[in-house]
Order: sequence, then structure tokens, then C-alpha cells
Amino acid sequence: MTQNSLRKPLEASDFHIIRLWHEIASSAVIKDASDIHIEAQQNSCIVRFRIHGDLCLFKAYPKTDHIRLITRIKILAKLDIAEQRLPQDGRLAITVGDSIGREIDCRVSTMPTLFGEKAVIRLLKTTNAELDINHIGLTDHQLSIVNKCLNRRHGLILVCGPTGSGKTRTLYSFLNFLNQPHLNLCSIEDPIEICLQGVNQIAYHPKAGLHFNAIIRALLRQDPDVMMIGEIRDSETAKLAISAAQTGHLVLSTIHTHQALSCIERLRYFGIEPHAIAQNILLISSQRLIRYRDSSMGRFAIHEVLPFTPKLMTAIEKCVSSTDLGIIAGEEGFRSMRQAADALLNQGLIDQSVLIDELP
Repeated sequence: MTQNSLRKPLEASDFHIIRLWHEIASSAVIKDASDIHIEAQQNSCIVRFRIHGDLCLFKAYPKTDHIRLITRIKILAKLDIAEQRLPQDGRLAITVGDSIGREIDCRVSTMPTLFGEKAVIRLLKTTNAELDINHIGLTDHQLSIVNKCLNRRHGLILVCGPTGSGKTRTLYSFLNFLNQPHLNLCSIEDPIEICLQGVNQIAYHPKAGLHFNAIIRALLRQDPDVMMIGEIRDSETAKLAISAAQTGHLVLSTIHTHQALSCIERLRYFGIEPHAIAQNILLISSQRLIRYRDSSMGRFAIHEVLPFTPKLMTAIEKCVSSTDLGIIAGEEGFRSMRQAADALLNQGLIDQSVLIDELP
């Protein structure tokens, strides 16, 4: 057997997998999928797309394609193809369009499962043109409040909501609004979701010894005007974010709570004193992605925007209950997400089921 004859099956196999990945990736883009799931079953390889929040079966492939497809994705994402026992994370790009060849950045996560590795590819399709605070679903009144707070020189602005609620796009839209030559903008992210020209973006790399809190401390010596912290996950990060806001920086971040008012309780849980919460937070914005009544139109964001007014700040410092805070916020003009959804229901834009299934 010649060397050339040994190469031919490998080349044919490679071509088949390259074509298979192109079919999956291009179909995901055409169908406007947010995620691609590649899953090993006992006798097959299942590919599913997440479209408008729901997973839909795309195709089932022979089991023999699975490991080669995962290997192809790992190569593109610069992951260790030999490591199949541990989760890995990376990035790759999908090129779409014959003439323009636009690239879509993707985040890749692999995970060992019973019948082989699973890969989830998140398509990060948001462009700078879409990061416009005028087009993220805020009402005119909410937009006015957000604009006012973003133009402050120091303080903390928080975006909250469950996973998959569009927090990242909102946070980037706020950062993009501030992206001006006279400001030094920095971000700490895990991972970097969208590349923004003009922003000093730093990826969190714990394996290299580059830890979240160490980066925040170092950034404070970099003369920042605006700092974006991808997520406040623990007490130390919360305290550093508050400290940065206290020392003359505008800080943007997310926190994993379902409602704007519950962020206050979450920060108390992290050990932040009520006085520090009241005096340093400018605004909390919470959101959900909900379905239009016409499901073919997909989903859109609804928000609740809670500015820290003097009356609300006084109530927080006095440690009043969450219920009483809600009453005070309402008296100050705050409109909850439930109230926003009720208005949309009356306009016929959403179904009653949304109020039951998708809202707190």
C-alpha cells in the first residue's frame, strides 16, 4: 500500500467533516439560532438549535461522525483535542455570505457525557450597530433615566435578569454609549463576548493566575473613567465594585437576580452595608426576553428600570423591607416588569401565558 493510498481516506474523511460542520453552522445562521448543541447519543449524533429560546432538532447524524465533528470544532476553537475527560472553553469564527464573508464570533464549550463529548456553540451575532440603547427595548421614560445615569462621572449601574435574558447586550449597549475618545473605558469579562473598538477588554484567565479581583485592583491603577465588570458573583467582587464607584469611577456590571429590587437584598447578602448601597448605586435595570403573540416574530426585551431617588436611598439606609421598598419605588414612578407586561397584554402584543410562564 502506497503512502498516497493511506492519505486518501483521511482526506476524504476530513472533507466530509468540514462540509458537515459548514452545513450545521450555515443552517444555524440562516435559522437565527442563538446556540448549536452537538450531542452524543448511544447510536447517533444529535444536533439541535436554540431558536427564540427553545431547542429544536436540526438533524441526527451517524455516531461515527460525532468524534470527528467534535475534533473539528476543537481544532477551530484551539482546544486540546486529546483532552476528553474535562470541560474546555474556547472561541471560533463562522464565515457567512458568499460575497461579503461576514464573520460571526462564537463561544465554544465542551463537556464529557455518558456517550461522548457534548459541544455547545453560542453564536455572538450582535454587531456594534445593534448595540444602540435606543434599540434594546427601553421605553422613552426608561431611556431618559438611563441616559441621565450613564452621563454621571461615578457610581454603579447594575443590569440583572436570569440567564438568557439579554443582559449582555444591554450591558454592552451601555458601554457602547459611553465609548468616546475622551474616556478611558476598561472591561473585565469571562469570556469577552463582543469585541468593542475603543474599549480595553481584559479576559479573566484563572489558569494563568489572572484572577477577577486581581484584575480589578490592577485596573484601578490604569486611570479608568469607566469600568465594566462582567458579573458580580461574590462578596469580594461586590466590595471592589462599590469601592471603585466610591473613588470616582463609573462602574457597569451584571448581577444574577430576577428583579431590580432583589438586587438590593443580594448586595446585602454579599456584605455591602445599606449606606454603601444607597450612596453608590445609580440605577438597577432588570429584564426578560418574552415572546410576541405572533411566535414567528420571535422575542423582545421588556425592562424595569429602578433609579435611586433620594426617598428610595433613605429607605434603603433604614433597611426597610423589600415589600416597603417596592411601595416607595412605585410612589417614585417605578414600573415593575409585571406592570409593563400587563400593558403589552392589553395592547394584544403578548399572550396571557407569558405572564404565567415567563415573568416572576
